[in-house]
Amino acid sequence: MKLIALLVFLLLPAAAADILIRNVNVIDVKTGQTLPRRFVLIHGDRIQSIATAARATRGMQVVEGRGKYLIPGLWDMHVHLWYKQNQFPMYLAAGVTGVRDMGSELTQVKRWRSEIKSGELLGPHIETCGPPVDGGPSDDAKLPLVVVRTPAEARVAYDHLEQDLNVDFVKVLSRVPRDAYFALIERARKWGLPVAGHVPEGVSVDEAITARQSSIEHLSGVLLACSSDERKIRPLRLLAIERKDNNAVLNYAERVLVTFDPTKASVLFDRMARFASYEVPTMVMLRRMSYADADELARNPNLKYVPAAIRKTWSDPREIKKTIPEATLALIDRQYERCSWIVEQMQRMGVPIMAGTDTGDPYTFPGYDLHRELQLLVKAGLTPLQALRAATVTPAEYLDADESLGTVAQGKMADLVLLDADPLKDIRNTQKISAVVVGGKYLSKEKLDAMLLHGRQ
Repeated sequence: MKLIALLVFLLLPAAAADILIRNVNVIDVKTGQTLPRRFVLIHGDRIQSIATAARATRGMQVVEGRGKYLIPGLWDMHVHLWYKQNQFPMYLAAGVTGVRDMGSELTQVKRWRSEIKSGELLGPHIETCGPPVDGGPSDDAKLPLVVVRTPAEARVAYDHLEQDLNVDFVKVLSRVPRDAYFALIERARKWGLPVAGHVPEGVSVDEAITARQSSIEHLSGVLLACSSDERKIRPLRLLAIERKDNNAVLNYAERVLVTFDPTKASVLFDRMARFASYEVPTMVMLRRMSYADADELARNPNLKYVPAAIRKTWSDPREIKKTIPEATLALIDRQYERCSWIVEQMQRMGVPIMAGTDTGDPYTFPGYDLHRELQLLVKAGLTPLQALRAATVTPAEYLDADESLGTVAQGKMADLVLLDADPLKDIRNTQKISAVVVGGKYLSKEKLDAMLLHGRQ
């Protein structure tokens, strides 16, 4: 009974008293400067002031930040919210205070979001598209879809998503027919609800940029767009997919790599930068699909936090890897290395990059995978500061919420992560979390650990 009472106490949000984090090093993710020994005062859900000195008043919660570093709360810009148990504690324990849901059961997600806003449930802020739009039914029973095959159906689907379901944006998948895609884009230009997601198979990345698709996920279509033989190769891919011919798909992939044109790539990335076409490369997803880390995934300690009912549905990645020919694995590895190069070049040319993980797929771990994504972005060539921006200020700008999110600044939302080490020196230090503040609620390391323990099966 004492243990239960202790857990209940630890799981309760902090009282609505002001919070003073003193003597902390504040990292400005816009400039890259570290402001030493600052006193950050939080009132309600906002940062009231940041000063070089401040006096604690009676009833104020005082947090000693000496030797620690304060960064904005992190955003994972590509997730799927399949289950409630422990996914939200996992996000918060990892310092993820906001997520962009790219397709889940909308009624359920809206209920969770309402409970989070009311304080009934502790969790990150949620942006959601509801059911994605595709050109055919899904093989995955978990993923609800809106199927469109004609421009007329696309316009009806857009109106339904915007007016009836009141989603935050529209997500498109790869099988949306070309004319239906442009009908969605036409609707988006008229009514303002953005379209994000995959670049459909019948549409070029260049066309998606011109159409103002707000974000492109997984580098969808980018490798093909950088091929000197793009026009000749595209019909081969469409035919291979239609016939479900794996050998033809592999031949297509090989030809795309062989014909990769760095000059054409530079022209494309320059257009993406000028048109503010956001990219969410989901490097952690691409890496997972290469099975290069199959052993690590199968032994990941975070498995213990995933509900047993979910774990039972996952196939062991080590066993899947055994079924894939070595030549195919080598080809996938080459694709991944080229994608890493592309991400570095996009960063160099000013393409806005956002961190996302595709969490919700098998062997993905809420929160934890975002830190892996940041590490893979750095490995690809980004600096730790640029990787941090991909999970903080760039998502805030994308969401048109940079007046309230994305940086540690006076008047902004009190979504913060207190770290024990400097992430600008080593991006792995984003995992050394001392405390998290979400919407002005202070969650100590002890509270975060208790939240994980309470939800564990």
